[in-house]
Amino acid sequence: MKRLLVFASALALAAPLAAASVGGKVNFIMKKGQTPVVAETLVWLEPASGKAAPRPPAKFQMTTRGKTLLPHVLAVPVGSTVEFPNDDPISHNLFSLSPASTFDLGLYRKGAGKSEKFPSPGIVNVYCNVHPTMSAVIHVMPTPYYAFADAAGNYAIPNVPAGKYKLTAWNEQGGQTATMLDVGPAGVANVAVTLDSSNYRSASHLNKVGKPYSAVPRDY
Repeated sequence: MKRLLVFASALALAAPLAAASVGGKVNFIMKKGQTPVVAETLVWLEPASGKAAPRPPAKFQMTTRGKTLLPHVLAVPVGSTVEFPNDDPISHNLFSLSPASTFDLGLYRKGAGKSEKFPSPGIVNVYCNVHPTMSAVIHVMPTPYYAFADAAGNYAIPNVPAGKYKLTAWNEQGGQTATMLDVGPAGVANVAVTLDSSNYRSASHLNKVGKPYSAVPRDY
């Protein structure tokens, strides 16, 4: 019985560590007419010293549907593979020229599509070489501590060990901001983050060979 009590006490002391989380809310500075997608805000923690082992690699999907890439923003652990199925009756050619990952999937029709592995951390901008309005963002995460905000801007990153971290928040329209944060054994709540989207301007991009798109995209 005594051993059981000691064991139970040890579990009770360890529980706050295992359940510790960092949470809060993301706020936006906006001009009239701006509509950043709050639920596409990614928040993550990186240890101030050393590195945290990333989440195990896994398979993810980014689907082409209605000339749109879904989801528009995706976060994956380093080493993961993303499949790009095509649900449209027309062909697409997804590519990226981002330093974190450069790839060209070529032109492919409706079906299972193609896939790409992402071995390096960073932000990967994905476009279609046929349709200039198609775009998406893949965050390849070197840390296991990340989460998306909900539609109201609330976020919670679970299972964070005590220590000092850099907390970073990113949104396509709001840009990126970072701050240092001390996390105790019980975690940290109510960490407010403010992103400024007031200077955001939508900009066109070039095709995979660095040239402007045709005025009228050709569907294949």
